[in-house]
Amino acid sequence: MKKKITNFEISTLNYFITRAFLIGITFNALINSMKQDSWIIPILSVIPSIIFILLVNYIIEYEPSLSLPDKIIKLFKRKIGTFIIIITVIFAFFMCTLNYLNLNNFIQSQFLTKTPILAISIAFMLASFYILNKGINTLSRTSVILFYINIILLVISFLGLIQSLKISNIKPFLVSDINQYISGLNIYYSFNIAPMLLITMIPKDDINNPKIKKSLIISSILSAITLFMMVFETLAVFGYELASLYEYAEFHVLKHVSLFGLNSRIESILVMQLLFDIFIFNVLIIYYIANNIKTAFKVKKTNLLYLTTCILIIISTLFLSKYNIYLDNLMIKFIPIIATIFTIIITSLICIKIKISKR
Repeated sequence: MKKKITNFEISTLNYFITRAFLIGITFNALINSMKQDSWIIPILSVIPSIIFILLVNYIIEYEPSLSLPDKIIKLFKRKIGTFIIIITVIFAFFMCTLNYLNLNNFIQSQFLTKTPILAISIAFMLASFYILNKGINTLSRTSVILFYINIILLVISFLGLIQSLKISNIKPFLVSDINQYISGLNIYYSFNIAPMLLITMIPKDDINNPKIKKSLIISSILSAITLFMMVFETLAVFGYELASLYEYAEFHVLKHVSLFGLNSRIESILVMQLLFDIFIFNVLIIYYIANNIKTAFKVKKTNLLYLTTCILIIISTLFLSKYNIYLDNLMIKFIPIIATIFTIIITSLICIKIKISKR
């Protein structure tokens, strides 16, 4: 008998996917837009996060035995439903490739400078493919184990950086104008709230004693708190000017961690908390892509879809790695707007159609 997923497992999955874009993407985009006020955005994001959770929960409550692509087909019929699934898959594939490219760039630039990006990409993708073959239950149990490790590393990082914090580095406070706040919230929504839509891939009936709304709210607030801590600490240690010079300031700040007199290369261990976020997100979004294609085109061999998706992401990563400079600009200026508009339209469209179908 298939073991049902627990509410805690749903919470840990959501915790990871709402943190996945922080290193190298959300942080860089925020300080570019908000400068020293960037730390405020995770706090302000709680309200839009809860609103989005209500929409996600509304979708999950509809036909609890079905996953998102099955619901789309039922709501919009086969032709229109397949079209909607295709455009969501294209968007999800693009976001997955960007995040996976970011992971590979980080590993290569900070740890394995002489290792080809292809080797790094294949290594991570093999681990992803193994978990995908084992199923969503294995992924959810893996997320629980990694969650406990993540929290331990987070606490160590926080305690180890306290002595290096300088509040003067984030002064003056609240100097951003309304347009900057809107831009900051848009960045946070597109990279750290919208990924919650992936949770709709798990049918409510596959969850033991489901309390999904509560699980998503608690885990999203916890995620926002941890992101606030990381952004605040980075700016309070480096200051905006110095932090903006680093490609991965969130990693380099960990070099200042000093605990019990130990600070030699400890950042190499502490940064694992950020890599877990990206890893879980990429596995879940590949699961999303493959199962959407499976539903839309009635493909029976799921493992083949996982393999094909993994290979295509590796190829896309290698291709896009040639245009890193342009992508950095794109992620800061255009992708947040595109992602926000796209996810709001798709989510609202599905919710409206569910409302109409219940009449």
